[in-house]
Amino acid sequence: MHNNHWSTNRVFVCERAAAWSSINTRYFGRLRVSSLSDSPLDASLSAYEVGALRMISITAPAHHVERDSTCGDLPTDDFYKLVLQVSGHGIVEQQNCRVDLSPGQWILYDPRAPYAITNPERCSLFVTQVPRTLLSGLKLSGPLAGQTGHGNVAGLHGVFGTYLRALSEQLPSLPDGTGQAISESVMGLLASTLTESFRRTDEPVPLPSVLKLRVRQYIQSHISDPDLSIQGIADALRCSKRYLHKVFEDDTVGLERHIWQARLERCHGALTQEANAGRSAAQIAYAWGFKSSAHFCRLFKQQYGVTPGECQRSAVASRRSAVLQ
Repeated sequence: MHNNHWSTNRVFVCERAAAWSSINTRYFGRLRVSSLSDSPLDASLSAYEVGALRMISITAPAHHVERDSTCGDLPTDDFYKLVLQVSGHGIVEQQNCRVDLSPGQWILYDPRAPYAITNPERCSLFVTQVPRTLLSGLKLSGPLAGQTGHGNVAGLHGVFGTYLRALSEQLPSLPDGTGQAISESVMGLLASTLTESFRRTDEPVPLPSVLKLRVRQYIQSHISDPDLSIQGIADALRCSKRYLHKVFEDDTVGLERHIWQARLERCHGALTQEANAGRSAAQIAYAWGFKSSAHFCRLFKQQYGVTPGECQRSAVASRRSAVLQ
């Protein structure tokens, strides 16, 4: 998957601190960052645009990051931060709460509130910036950390952490067309985890926003089923069809349209892959849940401005041109 990669190895040692500060400011704003290592700064960052999410892999020496009142408004204020500790150990402090992170553990927090993060040794982090609009209604009284141990909550938290870790390792090799599906999967798992977590506390569950995420996850998981329907989704999630429509009424895209757009995205990705060069557009459409090739072709042209066949031929021509060059 395409990404913007940056490393301190590209600049002189004497310029590394300033360069690293600049790249961090670009993605996280003017936080107070200090190094806890005497060795030459050896750090790297890779940023990916994954659907509605931004995912950032960071490898850095021991350091301390702090946001206080002097930082002012930051570009990340429109996001929640989801951080997975891939390696090393981290300490997150916010709103009189301290969370110790070991490899494989994660934390969700609101970066608008003052916080401090310390990594006392060299570490690797996987950061996901989640737009607030995707979690509208969510109010965190403090950082929410992935739990370990037994029980439903710990089980879900463990599954989510394992998924994030696998994603951090595989993201560079995934095709660009999978971004939306990955985004929906991450948000769906997060929604399930939040729902179970809030049920075990006195915190209210932000049902509309969380249900919306669970619906999108369900759609992605069943997108190839030609019988996928709004009624089927309502039955699976134990709510009424009317309530589902109400939850999505403030979206620019209705639920029915969301289903076929998700199918179109999968079909578009498949049509441009070399492995599918021998498959017809109709075969690909049926594989992703369309029942009519004519209906698929009409929707595809409305969405992308070309027919499925033209899209497939264009992808073949582009690959041939790349080989000749």
